Amino acid sequence: MKNILIISGHPDLKTSNANKAIIERFEQILPEAEIRKLDELYPDYQIDIKAEQAALVKADVIVFQYPIHWYSVPALLKLYIDKVMEHSWAYGSKGNALKGKKFIASMTVGGGFDHYQHDGKVGYTIEDFSAFIKRYCTTCKMEFQKLFCTYRANYIPGVTPPEYYAELVEKCHKHAEEVAEFIKGL
Repeated sequence: MKNILIISGHPDLKTSNANKAIIERFEQILPEAEIRKLDELYPDYQIDIKAEQAALVKADVIVFQYPIHWYSVPALLKLYIDKVMEHSWAYGSKGNALKGKKFIASMTVGGGFDHYQHDGKVGYTIEDFSAFIKRYCTTCKMEFQKLFCTYRANYIPGVTPPEYYAELVEKCHKHAEEVAEFIKGL
């Protein structure tokens, strides 16, 4: 059996709609997975590097679940990467702790798929914005597997029509199920 580690990089999961629904679905369909909610573990942003490294070492498959914030990962997840992925541990000539581990990027974004096209509103694709995360995997000798993205994953009470909430949750549950099926096929 694969050891699955899911890193929830949302900075405030309790206020989330999309990422919270995805994580809740992961908890239901991947009960064997270890899910580390960075916002709950480190509300003060003081990351326990050794604890996080220990969790990563145990994993065969690593999933980063996060919302796109300003075309990148949220600050908490970026800090996690900066602190936990130490030279000579995760990368460098002696840094082999993550070598060969399977990596999946699973994300949500508020805009539509049409926005994230070269001729769209944003002018870049999600793959373009994910180049750094793929490079991060290569640097740490992990094997990048796939990028999953749910578009139009925002719901703002009082602004977004209430009937959209159920659709969003369903869409996010489907997202989690697709990631889980992919993991099972590895």
